[in-house]
Amino acid sequence: MNSLNNRVSTIKASENVKKNSEMRAELIKLPESYELCEETYCLRIRGAKSVQEQVSTIKDVGKSVSKSLENDDQLFQFLADMYFHCPLKHPVRNQIVKLLITTARVGTNIDETTIIKYLTHSLQSVISNAKAKIDSCDWNKAILSLSGCFENFNCGLKSVGETISTFFPFLCLSLQKYITELGVLQSPSRRNEYYLYIHNVLRIVLSCIQEFPTMIKENKEPLDKLKIICKEILLNDEIPMDPRTNSGIILAYNAKIFDEFESFIQEAKNAKNPNEIAMCVGVINIINQKDFDTFSADIRDVCAKIDEFANSNSTVPVILLSATRALYQMSKIILTLDLSIQKTIDSTKSILRKLLTFVFGYLEHHMDSVRHMCKDLLRNILALAKNLNFEYLLEKIYNACKSERLSISMKCVILLHTASNLGAVDVLRNCPDLFSKLFSEYMGRDFMVNNLFEGMFTVSHKELEYNDWFDLWIKYLLKFAADNDDYMPELENLLVKAVKVEPKIVRDVVENTEFETPTSIKLSALWAVRKLGIKMIDFNELMIKCSCDLLYSIVSNSDESRIIALRVLVETHKTTEVLTEVECGHLLTYLEYNLNTQSPATRQKTLSLLKKVLVRLEINLVKALKECKTKEKLEKNMHYGFFVDVMRILVQNLFYGSNFSRRSVALQLFEQCLHICINLNISSENVFVPSTVPILAEMLSDCYEENKHIAVNILQTLENILGYSLVEKYKLNINRNQIKELLTSVRPTYSITGAYQLQFYCNMVNPSIFGTYELTNYQPTFYASLCWLLIELKDGLDLAKQSILQAAKLNPLYGILFAIKHLLKQLDFQILSQEIHWRIMIAELIILCKMLTAVVAPIVNSSSPEGHLPNDFSEFPAEFTKDETEINTGETETVCKVLSSKNAKLNLSTVKTTPQMVLLCSWRTIKEVSLLLGEIVLRSPIYCSQINENFLITKEQIIEIGEHFKLLLFETKHRGAFEQAYVGFSKLCCRLWRVEIAELNMLPMVWLRDLINLISKDEQINEKICATRRSAGVPFMVQALITSELQMGSTKSLHYCMSQLLQLCTPSEHISGESRTHAMNILRALFRCSDLNEAVGEFISEGVKSALRGYDAETWSEKNSATLLFAALINRIFGVQRTKDSENLNIRNKLTGRIFFLRYPKLYDFFLEELQCASSLVSMQKKANKLHPLLLLLSRLYPSALEGTESNIKLSEFIQYIVTCSGCPEFQTRFLSAKAITALISKDAVPTMILEKCADIIMWVDNYKDANLNVLHGNLILVHMLLKTYKSFVLELACDISYTLVIFQQKTEMKNSIILKAIFDILIVLLSSTTKLKFSENVMQNLTYFSTQNQMINPEFSKYFPVLRKALYVYNLHITRLTLSPNAISDSLLNLNINEKNIEQTETCLNIILLLLLKKHSNAYVMSEFEFTAHELQFVRILTADARDIIITEIKQSKKLDSILKELVLLPIYYPECTTKAYAILSFLDHFNYTLENLITESNKYPSDVKTSLAMCIERFVVSQGVDEKVSQAVLEYLTEISQPWQPDFLRFKASHILYEIHEHFWKALKNKNIRFVRSYINLLLSLIMDDDSDIRDNASNIVLKNLDVDMENVVSTMAQRLFLQAIADVLLSTKASDEYIIDIFNIITDIYSPNQSNNNDIKNSEIVTDLEVFDKNEVNVFAEPIKVIYDIIVVFKNSFNERPKVLDIVCKNAYSSYSQKK
Repeated sequence: MNSLNNRVSTIKASENVKKNSEMRAELIKLPESYELCEETYCLRIRGAKSVQEQVSTIKDVGKSVSKSLENDDQLFQFLADMYFHCPLKHPVRNQIVKLLITTARVGTNIDETTIIKYLTHSLQSVISNAKAKIDSCDWNKAILSLSGCFENFNCGLKSVGETISTFFPFLCLSLQKYITELGVLQSPSRRNEYYLYIHNVLRIVLSCIQEFPTMIKENKEPLDKLKIICKEILLNDEIPMDPRTNSGIILAYNAKIFDEFESFIQEAKNAKNPNEIAMCVGVINIINQKDFDTFSADIRDVCAKIDEFANSNSTVPVILLSATRALYQMSKIILTLDLSIQKTIDSTKSILRKLLTFVFGYLEHHMDSVRHMCKDLLRNILALAKNLNFEYLLEKIYNACKSERLSISMKCVILLHTASNLGAVDVLRNCPDLFSKLFSEYMGRDFMVNNLFEGMFTVSHKELEYNDWFDLWIKYLLKFAADNDDYMPELENLLVKAVKVEPKIVRDVVENTEFETPTSIKLSALWAVRKLGIKMIDFNELMIKCSCDLLYSIVSNSDESRIIALRVLVETHKTTEVLTEVECGHLLTYLEYNLNTQSPATRQKTLSLLKKVLVRLEINLVKALKECKTKEKLEKNMHYGFFVDVMRILVQNLFYGSNFSRRSVALQLFEQCLHICINLNISSENVFVPSTVPILAEMLSDCYEENKHIAVNILQTLENILGYSLVEKYKLNINRNQIKELLTSVRPTYSITGAYQLQFYCNMVNPSIFGTYELTNYQPTFYASLCWLLIELKDGLDLAKQSILQAAKLNPLYGILFAIKHLLKQLDFQILSQEIHWRIMIAELIILCKMLTAVVAPIVNSSSPEGHLPNDFSEFPAEFTKDETEINTGETETVCKVLSSKNAKLNLSTVKTTPQMVLLCSWRTIKEVSLLLGEIVLRSPIYCSQINENFLITKEQIIEIGEHFKLLLFETKHRGAFEQAYVGFSKLCCRLWRVEIAELNMLPMVWLRDLINLISKDEQINEKICATRRSAGVPFMVQALITSELQMGSTKSLHYCMSQLLQLCTPSEHISGESRTHAMNILRALFRCSDLNEAVGEFISEGVKSALRGYDAETWSEKNSATLLFAALINRIFGVQRTKDSENLNIRNKLTGRIFFLRYPKLYDFFLEELQCASSLVSMQKKANKLHPLLLLLSRLYPSALEGTESNIKLSEFIQYIVTCSGCPEFQTRFLSAKAITALISKDAVPTMILEKCADIIMWVDNYKDANLNVLHGNLILVHMLLKTYKSFVLELACDISYTLVIFQQKTEMKNSIILKAIFDILIVLLSSTTKLKFSENVMQNLTYFSTQNQMINPEFSKYFPVLRKALYVYNLHITRLTLSPNAISDSLLNLNINEKNIEQTETCLNIILLLLLKKHSNAYVMSEFEFTAHELQFVRILTADARDIIITEIKQSKKLDSILKELVLLPIYYPECTTKAYAILSFLDHFNYTLENLITESNKYPSDVKTSLAMCIERFVVSQGVDEKVSQAVLEYLTEISQPWQPDFLRFKASHILYEIHEHFWKALKNKNIRFVRSYINLLLSLIMDDDSDIRDNASNIVLKNLDVDMENVVSTMAQRLFLQAIADVLLSTKASDEYIIDIFNIITDIYSPNQSNNNDIKNSEIVTDLEVFDKNEVNVFAEPIKVIYDIIVVFKNSFNERPKVLDIVCKNAYSSYSQKK
């Protein structure tokens, strides 16, 4: 029997999945009859504390049974009773089944018959107990328990057979009970539960009939009743399809049992009611060979009847799905039959023709289930046609594929299955134009065509000789790839799959000389060989042949090309494969030019691949070390040399100013190299360059903490290996004073640097350097440093007590706290607990933390901590007593950005304290206090008793810390502070839940109860809990208490908290609004928490109800909390939004209605009730507060293909109420109503809905004077949304819709702009649905009616809603497009009427003109810079290519347009959108008569939005007319201005384009010694090469390549930079430039990018800035690496001018100077 028809998981059969999973995890209670039993096994099960213990008890019982020689009747009866008592799938039940099966099989002291006897007795007890109960739920539980007998349990099945005389009537009785009770139920969700009950019974009934037909036949009365009930179920379309299908199968079996099958078939094939399709399904599901031989003609008619039902009810999903399943089942059955009789063969052929017609009709149906099943059905049809030699059918299939009526995807599916069954050669013989049409046009761009190509060459490989196969498939693929670069990734994927089929093609692909094979194709083939571990003898030769291709890919500007090249070099099937010399050379090139990749994804791929290289290298080095016994031999070894070179390049990449990507990758790879040195015992001094240690020490100042962490680990490891202090050896600037200065800095990044420097400093330094202390045995240096830090911390605390303002700038406390926490993290607390000194220090730290919190509390507890500057009652600082004029004139001090890192040496004692500094000091102090206390309490051993001498903290200290955290979370208002307090408190809770001390273990639950009680008591809330800032730290406190317990595997606190909070959210007179606000804020935090994940799933239904009820609250705070809670629930239910466009959500942010309501069944009735209420309020013109969020949620649901199969919860029930709500007063809610209906409605119901709305509009017209405009507008929006979403219905509905709109306007003469805008939106959708005039004359008259209404053209008509003008203009253009020639469209566009009152229409016209021009030039980058409406984009998109060319030609040649646009940009009204687009259009026109000077002058007048278009004009001038040498300097200065990093991307992009046109002047200037031009050009080009935008870098790189004689299409920017500098050196050599000139050029470049120069500029600029910064502002360009330019120029000039001592001397001096400045 088809599993698709009948099998529904028993998990779905009960109330919900969550409940069943909980039942399977709960302890089993003994049955009532065994509650007083004193047997050992009963006592053990009763006393068990976990399910595992109960399972163990059953196992022990099994062991005792196997050893016992006697039969224990009571024991086996207990097991039988327990089996039926346990829920399905429960571990205890499963264990009992195993025990009984084993016992029956072994049969030592008890046989199968005895076990069946006990099970029979239990089964009868279950039935009798169920009958004694009234609730249907209890009956269902009994039936579910009994159903387990049919699931791979032979003894259970036989026990059913023994009791079939009572068992089967009980099932029939329960079925009758459910049907009777179902008739009086009203709740949809409750009715759905009964449908599941019915389905469960029918499944077991069907199993009984299949297993015991003879026994059941003996008692006809139950079967007669069953027949009546099944007939009733079958005809009831309210019941889901699965129970109805099962009823049909039962009826068919019943007819077969009583030899009435022939009459049943006749009844089925003569059925009229579509619901009787279940009878047809029943016939098909039970036929066998004998039936088919006897009734083949009748079965053919039954299949025809199913097809008839499917076609006549194709809009009813359950009927169509059922029909598809039945026909697929039919094809499966026929495949298994012996077709030897001519009569059956003829019937089979007839059935196949019918099945094929069905497949062609529904192979592309919108329901996934139908579509996929049709594919399987097609496969079976082809197999049968092949078996029967049914040439007619095969010819019909081929003819359909050659015709134009099938879509591309449908052809691909059919041909793929045909090839799989009949062979690719047969397909090509019958479809000879497959290559010339299908593959040539769609391969690479269409997924289905790619699949077809892959499937066919795979099948063809088994049919053809290699050479023929290669020429037919692979050569075609290679030629196609050579001509289609845009689809290269898909083509590479196809080639990789071809290599898997036949590896020999790799050699032919690489050595192909007939035509140029794309590099990426060659590399993909090589990569496939290596990755798959295919052995090729000459593979290394192929790698050498592709060496140039590898090199070009490594330095390509494409991330994909570089990664594929790296994969070819790195990825192998075995890590032991030896690295070749070619591979090593290319890998070094890769390291040199590609470590600064900007893309995080590419960076991670690069890092993982390079780590694989080092793994292979380590294995290679093991062999090298064994072979090379001496140092000299080792240094000559290729792999050792490669390892040394890798280390050198990695260190070189850690230069000052390198970007994050370069530093991060280099450090991680260097750390792995260091581990290789340790593992292989290689001396690090031999492989490291001398500057390694100083450079790594500089990395401790990195702004990313992860890099600091790696650097300090490397340095400590080096010190431990070498055995001496690196600080002393290399004279590093790391000492106690330096560290203190960093730790007391107001800059957080400096304090972190100080902590890492201190960690490194403590590794080898003498403890006495920190002072004289009584040292510990464990880590004395760390202890001394911590003592020193405590002294400094106390000094800062004393200063803060005197003046928090002074402490904020001189010793802001958090830096030292961070250092203390950082050092403690490096220590083993178990060892610390053995010494009393550490214990005293921890106790002192706890006291200090409380004191520090008390000092900064007034700031973070302030109602507005941001900008709070407290009066600390100390001596008032002098700076606050100065006059403003005195400060501004700078007579006493200079006001500058003293807190910027660029002014690090400034004396902070003379600086004015700002609120930002005070707040930073306060909240970061709280942060570090919280994290420090959390670290201490999590890791410290606790004093339990006097026996335990090794401890660090006591029980009292933990309680004290807990109270401290509670105080912080209750009273702190600053978000950063209480968020970090939450982190510390979470660690405390984790420790408390795990601790074995009862008093401590119960604390979290006590705190949680106290908090809930506090929230519930209104009089105390205002005193202790922050009512604003979303309850501040209170939600975090609850979250910490609950999530920490979850780590222990318990959810006790979660269930308590959620139930209490949800109860608080319930509207009640006894609960205040503030209490509900806090409750919802806490719920929001819990639903958002990712740690809780599915644990909160069971509370979502109540959470949604609470959030929606909160929208009716009286206070704003409660409404706000409800809104936030609702947003959190939306994210929890549907996931975080994956796209920025909230109007077009990703499918992953939606759910089918079936899945949603199976998860949350209680919400169905609730939503219906709320929608009914909202629709009533809207009808009375009242506001429905809950409507908007409800529609937001419903709009994320969509109909399921299985809707109405296993449950009858239908989304269509909501639509009638939402339709009423679409007339509500709020515009956005009307729009949302239409959106929700569009989402919920079935595609097949769309035409009916649209026609109904058209009828409503006509009815509205009759009483339009008294009618509601909101209702009308809602109807119009709905029609528009439905048409826009389901465009396939536009043509068939155009007549009715257009007629409706015309009648409406004629009768009402509507002047409301909003209504008219909605009408025009509908008309535009209708008109834009076709490229040709496909409408009848009457329809066209209706569609053009509004274009004849002259009053709408009047600007005053749309004065209050000017968007109407845009829609009207696009509508008129569509009318022109369909009725007149393209010239008429161009005339409309060129007749611009510039009027201040009609400026929106002007903008629309400009938008369309600009879109046409941009489409012509295929400039997507430029197009993204401008904003266009959907209507404008659609209009341009639907124009034919010929029409577009005609219009563009007229536009570009129009002098009239040129004059109009020039007039437009001079208008006194400032409308930047029009001005911007006017200049952009001017840049494309033929009559372009601007001068360069005028354009540059105009550009200086406008802001950046208009500058972009003027840049296009300047580019047009430069490209068309060139740039004279005289004005080239002015152009260069203009480009320098617009290419600054803070300018928009588009301006910098245009700068790179324009520079491309004037690059030739640079080489002339370089030869003519025009220093000014040379300096400007070099600065500009190198800035563009280092730009933050990859497209701009690529353009700049192309400028470099244009003047070079290299065979490369593009290069990565780092290579382009080196090539440019090398080109300068080559020109200087070729022109025999003097040493002085060469030195001047060298100095120009180094001066531009010298760090000293940039710092001087910053200091000069800072003198005029008056605001203070605590954090450095991020640079605009974080990708640029100016120091790399200096490094490259030094390398280039040293290599190029090595024979010029004077030049070489300057270059070497600059190299040393640059390194000193960096240090």
